[in-house]
Amino acid sequence: MAQEKVSSGAKLTCVKSGGKLTWSASAASYELTKLKAYNEIRSRADSGNLDNVSLVYHVSPYFPKDLKKLYTSQVEYSSKLYGSLFNKKEVINVYMYTEKDEAYLRTQPILAEFLDEHLSWFKAWRQGKDQEHNLGLAAWFKEGPPGVLEGHTGVLASSKATAKTMRKYAIQVMPHEYWHVVQDYYFKPKFEDKFQERADKSLDGLDFYTLHFPTTFREGSANTISFAMGSKTKKEYLDLYSYFIQELKSYSHLKLIATLTSTKAVEKALKKIEDRRTFSEAHEASYPLGSLLYEWVIAEYGFDAYQKIIENQMTGNSFEDNIQASLGMSVSELYKKAAPHILAAFNQPPSRSR
Repeated sequence: MAQEKVSSGAKLTCVKSGGKLTWSASAASYELTKLKAYNEIRSRADSGNLDNVSLVYHVSPYFPKDLKKLYTSQVEYSSKLYGSLFNKKEVINVYMYTEKDEAYLRTQPILAEFLDEHLSWFKAWRQGKDQEHNLGLAAWFKEGPPGVLEGHTGVLASSKATAKTMRKYAIQVMPHEYWHVVQDYYFKPKFEDKFQERADKSLDGLDFYTLHFPTTFREGSANTISFAMGSKTKKEYLDLYSYFIQELKSYSHLKLIATLTSTKAVEKALKKIEDRRTFSEAHEASYPLGSLLYEWVIAEYGFDAYQKIIENQMTGNSFEDNIQASLGMSVSELYKKAAPHILAAFNQPPSRSR
């Protein structure tokens, strides 16, 4: 079990190294970076308001009441930050449905498009299994009524679920899906025009999308924001990350995690997962690696710097151009600078509160 002490104002953590217990400043540095990012994100929400957001709720009568209360609270708090990135007042549709709503969901085009991906979960929930999981249902800024761009976010949960029985990771799913609305906001109106103007006509839509929005940014940075939105205290934030990382390290199918033994290995991994079409683990690995990458960006350069990356999504011809315009460095330089923070995450002992 890790122990802590304070020396010269810095918190040190007792860790095992080469059979000996030593006091590590790197663990303290890692946590300080995390909490700096947490404070940056939460302070933007705390100082925000709902002026640019019009929330429209679509909630099933079968949806658990305590989860409805939790997710409504999360949406309204998150909106104080998310709305600050909108240029004007935007309608945000918030959906909360269950396996009992499958027939209805199939009648709603905007929700039915990817519904088949959730059928195995519906089956399990009906059998009383896996009810600790929730799922993203909607995560877009796109047309609802023809010609009308609106935000769409929401989750699916078992009709038998409760807030107390949900897995720890579930706490951040709603703000995660909602953040995709903000990401979409800055590229959806321009994406099709940019795609038609592309110099390399051999690029299909997915190629072009991946070129501008690597999964580490799309999913990873959504986790950066949602972990902060879903954690009401600094301790909850650190514990949630610890739980997440330790869970990933236990997955036998995610081979990439075991390779993260040096900063060079981290840089290589970040490059490898940029394109999920060429590496089967890319999508799943992008959540932890990307979340830590952009956590470091926010801690190092402030939330405003990360916001520039959001706003510059359609800048230039690739994500490389975005990072150069937003942070004044190459993607490779970004990976190199953030690698020590990412590596430290996988060297931390499990949280004592797990």
